[in-house]
Amino acid sequence: MKNGKSHRSVSQVMALPWTSLEDDQVRAGYPSYDLLQKNLPHRSLSALKHRVRVLGIVRRRHVWTNQEVRRVHAAFEANLSAAELLALFPSLTLCQIKSKAGHVKAARRKVRLVPFGIPVLDAIRSRVQNEDMSLAELDRRAKTGRFFQKSCRKQNLRYIVRAAGVLGGDVEIEWPDEE
Repeated sequence: MKNGKSHRSVSQVMALPWTSLEDDQVRAGYPSYDLLQKNLPHRSLSALKHRVRVLGIVRRRHVWTNQEVRRVHAAFEANLSAAELLALFPSLTLCQIKSKAGHVKAARRKVRLVPFGIPVLDAIRSRVQNEDMSLAELDRRAKTGRFFQKSCRKQNLRYIVRAAGVLGGDVEIEWPDEE
């Protein structure tokens, strides 16, 4: 005994089983290992990291295979929906899939434009997709601010005419024949 404190040997400390109280402290303090080391000074950092894995608090890191990377490229090229991506990679989150796609420079998924039921706006939005142009690019070229990006159902004739011009079209007014 030194200074009135008993010291345990390294083998005695390593043999101490984890208590439910310690497990609760690990669950409450994760992911702050500084806090965990402060609350559990008799446990080493590596012991804390191991216990977090044993308790299943932390998600294991996914190591991507070449085959999975090829599937990511193919899925993004085919513009699969989020639900289809999750079905293709059931053990991963959408965030993990998108992060990997960005890392491997997979083709960007194109937003699927929903028809508004307003023929003139639907025609412009359809043409933008056919031209492989983004709504942001249309707004920039037509100098319409963010009109088409905001998915606005309002009709602004000035902006519609500008967009039609950028897309190589014309706006025409037809009057019903009076007989």
